[in-house]
Amino acid sequence: MKRKVNVWTIVLCVSLVLLLLLALVSDAMSVGDKLGSVSVYLAVAFYVLIGVVVIVGIVYPLVGVFFAPVFSLDKLHGADGSVHMKWCRKLVKNLIANVDLTDEEKIQVTGYLGQGDSTDDLLIEFYDRKITPVLNREIYETAKKVLIVTAVSQNATVDMIGMASANFTLIKRIVEICGFRPNNVQVFRLYLRVLSMTMLAGALEDINMEDLVSKATESTFGKALGLVSASAVQGTVNALTTLRIGVITKNYLLNADVSMTRKELRKKSYTEAFGILQNILKQNFGEKVDKVKDPVKRFFGRKKNETEPLLGE
Repeated sequence: MKRKVNVWTIVLCVSLVLLLLLALVSDAMSVGDKLGSVSVYLAVAFYVLIGVVVIVGIVYPLVGVFFAPVFSLDKLHGADGSVHMKWCRKLVKNLIANVDLTDEEKIQVTGYLGQGDSTDDLLIEFYDRKITPVLNREIYETAKKVLIVTAVSQNATVDMIGMASANFTLIKRIVEICGFRPNNVQVFRLYLRVLSMTMLAGALEDINMEDLVSKATESTFGKALGLVSASAVQGTVNALTTLRIGVITKNYLLNADVSMTRKELRKKSYTEAFGILQNILKQNFGEKVDKVKDPVKRFFGRKKNETEPLLGE
């Protein structure tokens, strides 16, 4: 039986979209006016660039997810007959297309299709083991980009567009790699999380801010940025938000353990996301930051100081 999307969920989603658009338009016009005082061509080019980024980075991945078939690994246990074999073959085909398997592994996973009642258990174990590193790499790289860009940008427009684009695109990439998407209710919840966290520029739920501030400012990332704690923490919180969204999406699709409650799944997702964030913060971002920090800060020209709130305004 299909679960229906609550009307209030849709209303909330639409409201957040409108708020996000209004905020983007307001901030974009502010930057456009500054550029227009220099050259009208610069202002036009800026508006065109914003339009392209919004369409390609937000609208396209947002809508594109809904074209994927609805499925998750836990449903494989309940499927039977032609539906069961259809999804088993689809999973095998998707693994071969998206994961770098050896010839022996391709033969092995294809052979699972002839194992009768054991097919789903064997396939789920193999699928989860092989697809998870690919998804983790995608989530890791996206969060790393969000960490640097949103901490360095020092501009609300870039932060919001960057967050929304990165997170919607990440959800779409996870769906493409897996070959299927969560149900409509789960997709709307993910989108609500993206939109709300984009507006807030950070996910505060369940976060130990004292620990996060310490990790952000004392990490090689914070030292490389040379920024005050407000900027370092803002980028770190945004990256953690992206990690949580990516991990939750992955767990929605790969969770074959139907005994786990939604609360347990969410707690597991947070723990995993925070663990990945710690690994990102240990990296040396010096060279990458140097390439983008000065040009971006000169362009937007808005400096933060130590009296600003931790997450910025």
